[in-house]
Amino acid sequence: MGALLTDRLPGGAQPVLQARTGRAAVGGDAFDSGMWPLHREAHLGPGAPWRQDPAVMVLAPLSAEDSAHVPFVIDATALAGPVGRIVVTIDYSPFSKALTFHPGRALPFLGFGVKYETAGALRASVQAGPDQIWHVGAAYVSALGGGCSAPAVSHARPDWQRGFGEMRARLWPDSGRLRLCIRHPQDTGLADGIPAHHLTSLALHDAQGAEIARLDLHEPVEENPSFTFLLPPHLAAEPVTLHAQDTMGNRLSGRVEPST
Repeated sequence: MGALLTDRLPGGAQPVLQARTGRAAVGGDAFDSGMWPLHREAHLGPGAPWRQDPAVMVLAPLSAEDSAHVPFVIDATALAGPVGRIVVTIDYSPFSKALTFHPGRALPFLGFGVKYETAGALRASVQAGPDQIWHVGAAYVSALGGGCSAPAVSHARPDWQRGFGEMRARLWPDSGRLRLCIRHPQDTGLADGIPAHHLTSLALHDAQGAEIARLDLHEPVEENPSFTFLLPPHLAAEPVTLHAQDTMGNRLSGRVEPST
């Protein structure tokens, strides 16, 4: 197993977020979830080979202090072989398949936040290596609920559309870390009178316009979502262009220069 990259997070070897993979790393389903077999068949493919793998780290808090924003970090940099995609599912969410990450030329590392409706496990299924077996890591988060069914806070403001689609990003060339925030209500459609409206895709392109990595966002993850990527040194030394699209056809874009 190679060295994990989570030591680059704030806090170094003792980060605020703690690994919660636990017994799930050594086989079977330590969380004894009735939904996981159904999600495997639906989202990884019927009969797809898989195994729990401690090389896939899922970092999360023990409990959700704010159900509208539960932070996660997925670190699959210790896996041998190229990573094709990472499918993120949540056992007892009304939206079981949250996102699919195609790391491409970026490292298989992703930070993000999600709304949490009820206590359960978030799982990162990583398709990697020549045999394309799914390597799975997971974290269990206790939550009181209400994250998905509550309306976005921004709707309390009459001028919530001001700044809609605004992107804020920073790229650190020394570590390769790229942090991106997008102003978007990310409505789930579960709050009374508010239809679903959320991002569907996010792509990173290099200075020549070629794709670096891509996210397929199947459901709203959180209001005003933030994402953290890790880029190799040669890509982190150049500007990166960001492209996103939502369910109403809005196309958002931005450009981030390496910090000096």
